[in-house]
Amino acid sequence: MPFPALRITLVFVGAANAYILALMITAAIRRGAFLGGSGFSSRKYYLLMGWAPLAFGALALMVNPRYLLLFVVAGVAGVLGELLVSLLWRGFFHQPIWTYSHRSVLRGYTSTINFLPWAVGAFLFHVLGRLVTGGSPAATPTLLPVAVSSAAFVIGCAVAWPGRVTTSAREGRFTPRAFAVFCLPIAFTALALSLFCGPRYLLLMLVFAPVGFFTEYVYGRSMSLFFDPALWAYNHWRIDGGHTSFVTLPLWSLGGLYLWFISNWIGL
Repeated sequence: MPFPALRITLVFVGAANAYILALMITAAIRRGAFLGGSGFSSRKYYLLMGWAPLAFGALALMVNPRYLLLFVVAGVAGVLGELLVSLLWRGFFHQPIWTYSHRSVLRGYTSTINFLPWAVGAFLFHVLGRLVTGGSPAATPTLLPVAVSSAAFVIGCAVAWPGRVTTSAREGRFTPRAFAVFCLPIAFTALALSLFCGPRYLLLMLVFAPVGFFTEYVYGRSMSLFFDPALWAYNHWRIDGGHTSFVTLPLWSLGGLYLWFISNWIGL
């Protein structure tokens, strides 16, 4: 492996910290005036998140130019993915899974500012995937796991949608049982990958779930220091005012898997 995960991480973190340090120094000199108050503005948001494109730029220059492609593709895929999750969720429940507060589109299902955090999330899952699999060429996903996971997800949906009428979802109400039925496609995906492609895929999904959960919380909680209201709020099984929710754990296991697939397809 020409570029170990540690080197990749050091380049990314080093560039991000350099930007954050410069931002902190500027804020101290100008006493934070250039950030404004707690209200939201695109200028302030992109100023705070400027470390993300800088870190990907550093990776492109120092490691592999394909990291710029990961930045673009993963950012778009993440926004489209959460839109799909929102639509599937509303097929089960009346109340949306989350509501975005700023620059929201499609009734708050997603937001136009989500590109950057999704790109960062893809990098995180890319590094984790390398660590879990050892980064060996044999661990790189081929067409088989993609086909197996896609087929298993579709079959799971075919089971879950009729099955929702046996739960409170028939009335659009969220309950643990209804949520379990909603997660059947994810369970089918994990089981099928384990049986046909190897247990490492189950391990990856088990690792991606808590890491995605924790990272999202830290990001959302830290951004709430600068914006009021917070960037988003979950509506079920809320934690810390809705910055995150336990319902995201199975979603992160699947989302992390596909973002890892993307990084491998790109050749990283």
